[in-house]
Amino acid sequence: MRLATVFKRVLRLARERVVDVEIRGEKDAEEIVVTIARDRRAKMRCPGCGYATRATYDRGVRSWRHLDCLRTRCLIRCEVRRIQCPTCGVVTEEVPWARAGARFTRGFEDTCAWLAKAAPKSVVATLMRIDWDTVGRMIERVVDEARGGAGADWLDGLTRIGVDEVAWRKGHRYLMVVTCHTTGRIVWTHPGRSKETLERFFAELGPERARRLEAVSVDLVAGWPEVIERLAPQATICADPFHVVALAGKALDALRRQDWQRLRKEDPERAKWLKGTRFVLRRRSEDLKEEERSVIEDLARTNERVYHGWLLYDQLRAVYQQADPDQAANLFGSWLDAAFTSGLQPFEKLACTLIDRTQDILAAIELGVSNARTEAMNSTVRLISHRSRGFKRLESLQALLQLVCGKIPVALPT
Repeated sequence: MRLATVFKRVLRLARERVVDVEIRGEKDAEEIVVTIARDRRAKMRCPGCGYATRATYDRGVRSWRHLDCLRTRCLIRCEVRRIQCPTCGVVTEEVPWARAGARFTRGFEDTCAWLAKAAPKSVVATLMRIDWDTVGRMIERVVDEARGGAGADWLDGLTRIGVDEVAWRKGHRYLMVVTCHTTGRIVWTHPGRSKETLERFFAELGPERARRLEAVSVDLVAGWPEVIERLAPQATICADPFHVVALAGKALDALRRQDWQRLRKEDPERAKWLKGTRFVLRRRSEDLKEEERSVIEDLARTNERVYHGWLLYDQLRAVYQQADPDQAANLFGSWLDAAFTSGLQPFEKLACTLIDRTQDILAAIELGVSNARTEAMNSTVRLISHRSRGFKRLESLQALLQLVCGKIPVALPT
């Protein structure tokens, strides 16, 4: 078999022809250069908009790094032309083996992106013998291609979404994340967590697609519900169960701290014991171990206020375990009455907050939507940031987060 035929098969070329294969460089720095030629009769296409033409603006020879061949660097070399696109201007024609603007083949970039899902970029850079920043730019190109360039495709067909923020850096640096409940993928990210940031998402979504939204799960304390009610009034707002239960947990902590401060002067030993019950109080009643149940029983005998608060906390979580929405509505109504008449100031304040959003809380139970997937991403973001030793550019983090959590299919070129 001819050498040109071997490389044509190995490189999986279609209509292109291998016209030359040579080895360049000195020992320990050699590289294989495969020169290919394209059909000059075929139309040239703009990589941005797909405009096709046979008119050439100019031409030149370019090289693309491919996957190593027998531990030797491999380059693909080909003459390419530039065209005058009426929309994009003067651009280099589209080539099937590489993405627009890349000096690496698709196979090389897909391999790097696949590795970056599970390994730090420094490891990928060392393994593939490229620069650290180059790995980030490859990931951005892979994600942009999957998103259809500007990302409009990912915003099409949205009916049920979740809105939440993810902490990506110290100093209260947040990233707003919009997740599609139907596909489970991240569809939009932007730095910030204000109402203006959410308004920016709806501006990119557009009024027509916003009218198709059926349900939006959201954190109730961030001021986002009023933005949704104004820009997507037909959508059902669903109070995220995680945040609702978290508010009850904060009320329980506030109650425990109040009694701890009181007992510090009256009974220091008892105050120390009460301080150590924090994590036991956060556990579900059905998940308590035998020694933890004895702590709760001791609490019921010695501190009725904190024990009553723990019961309210556990009962609120039990509301979300009801399969029947009507039963859940009855239980939640009973819980509000119990909280209002408990005489516990933190829970009375919480009841005042939740009673105004009763419909949103029950809607989340009825539709079965939550931001649990986004909440789980908090640990993923911290892991990605830690293993990458931080990010110089937020865009690199957004691209890597969408690559890992956006369900972008990246197949190894094998």
